[in-house]
Amino acid sequence: MAQYWTALQVLTQVAGELGLPQPTTVTGLSDVQSIQLLSLLNSGGNELMLYYPWEQFLKDWTFDTVFDQSDYDLPVDCNYLVDQTQWDKTNRWPLLGPKSAQEWAWLKNSLIATLPRMRYRIASNKFMLYPAPSAQGSPPTHTLNIQYISTGWVKRASGEVTDLISLDGDTLLYNPWLLVKFVKFKFYELKGFATTGVNADFMRVFDNLTGKDTGAKILSLSPQMISPYIGPWSVPDGSWNIYG
Repeated sequence: MAQYWTALQVLTQVAGELGLPQPTTVTGLSDVQSIQLLSLLNSGGNELMLYYPWEQFLKDWTFDTVFDQSDYDLPVDCNYLVDQTQWDKTNRWPLLGPKSAQEWAWLKNSLIATLPRMRYRIASNKFMLYPAPSAQGSPPTHTLNIQYISTGWVKRASGEVTDLISLDGDTLLYNPWLLVKFVKFKFYELKGFATTGVNADFMRVFDNLTGKDTGAKILSLSPQMISPYIGPWSVPDGSWNIYG
C-alpha cells in the first residue's frame, strides 16, 4: 500500500506537475488558483468514493434492535451499504432485502402472518425492519451486523474522519498518485484543455489500483455461496478408493 499524503503534499505535487506556483498552505488561501485546486481536490476525493468500494473505507456497523422499534438511524458517515452483508447475528441468518417501495407496501398493508425472518429497506435515511422486534419474537431483540462504505476519506490529526479538507496536515486516505492524476484531469477539464492524455494517465492508475485493491478470487462459471458445514463440497478433487 502506498503511504498516504497530507493535503498540502498532494496540492504541492499537483501544482508542480501543472507548472503552477506551489501553495505553502491550504488554510486561509487567498489566490484564485490555489482555492480552485483545493476545491477540485475536495470534489475529486468525494467523487472517487462513488467509483469503487475502496477497502480502506469499509466499516462494520453492529447494533442491537430495540423492542417494538422498526426504524434506525444510519451511521453518520455512511455513504452506502455493501450488498449482501446485512446479517442477523443472533439467529445466524441474513436479512432479506433490500425491499422495493412496492414490496414494503405489500408487507405493511396486506394480510400476511408474522414472518420468521426480518426484511429491510433503506428510506428517509433510515434502516427499516419488518417485522419490528416484538415480545412474540424469539428472542425479542437481535444483534445486527452490516458493512458499509464510509464518507470519511480525510483524517484529522485527532483521528476524526470527515469528507472535506481544512488543514495542511489532514491525511488523505487514497493512494496519493490517484488523487494527483485525478485533480490534474479535473483541472484540464475545467479549463477547457484537451483531456485525452491526462484522462489516460488517470485511468491507468485507477485501473491498476482497483485491480489490486483487495486481490481477486477464483472465478467460477456458476458462482454460489458454499455452506460452512461439512458436505460433498468439503472433499477435494481426486480419485478415492471408497470401498476400502
